[in-house]
Amino acid sequence: MIDTEFNIGALQLAALDNQGGGKVVIGLHGYLDNAESLRLLAPYLQSYRFVAIDLAGHGRSSHRAQGAHYNQADYLQDLYALIESQGWDDVILLGHSLGGILASLFAALFPEKVSAVISIDACGPLTESEETTATQLRESIVSRYAKSRNKLRLVELEDAVRARCKISDIPEEHARSILSRNLTQDAGGHCFWSSDPKLRTKSSLRLTEKQAESLMRAIVCPVLFIGASNSFKKLASVFPKREAWFLNAQYEQLVGGHHIHMENTDDVGVLIRHFVEQL
Repeated sequence: MIDTEFNIGALQLAALDNQGGGKVVIGLHGYLDNAESLRLLAPYLQSYRFVAIDLAGHGRSSHRAQGAHYNQADYLQDLYALIESQGWDDVILLGHSLGGILASLFAALFPEKVSAVISIDACGPLTESEETTATQLRESIVSRYAKSRNKLRLVELEDAVRARCKISDIPEEHARSILSRNLTQDAGGHCFWSSDPKLRTKSSLRLTEKQAESLMRAIVCPVLFIGASNSFKKLASVFPKREAWFLNAQYEQLVGGHHIHMENTDDVGVLIRHFVEQL
């Protein structure tokens, strides 16, 4: 895959592109990850145009403007702008974690533009009860006030890798490849974060369970959910509760942690390839 970027108006979205000639598959990574986390799936999509993007504020993509933040609706706006600007039709959306949530939401809002969704270790939006509304908004406002634009702070890659592995089940080699794309270097070889610190703030307001159900029922394309046996997401217990929301969905569970597509790439890749070949 080669590095490229797309101009979608106020933002430049960086991406990895296999430059294939088939139907377009858009890769959407997880929270605080970047397109590098999806690179390993490229060999299984050689018959397709596979474009894995860095979401705004992540990896090598632009940050949002001063005073702007990172809401799911804004990521969906970016995805719409990307698809429209490129003239793509009938795209396949392949997302991991946050990316899987975004893929399902976009398919609900724009069913005419999406031919299939593959959601890795995510099964629709995260939700909160309406009773938590005031608390959610308060905590979001406080967390956003405390964050500012990136300040140049030296980062040691291996220290960052160890810190990431302490709070996640991700293996070191995979954390290293993802974090390397979230760093930038100066002329002296010193590393700094390129990702926006405002990503580490709390969501303003999550959907309620009824709102999530209403959206997921609007999806008309086939959906493949891939769960990970050792993940904190526990999709094996989530999917049965939400299965009735989807018109055409299947669930497959494989052995691995939250980044199962990096740990157990062949099983995940073969499953994805078989799914898209049946469309």
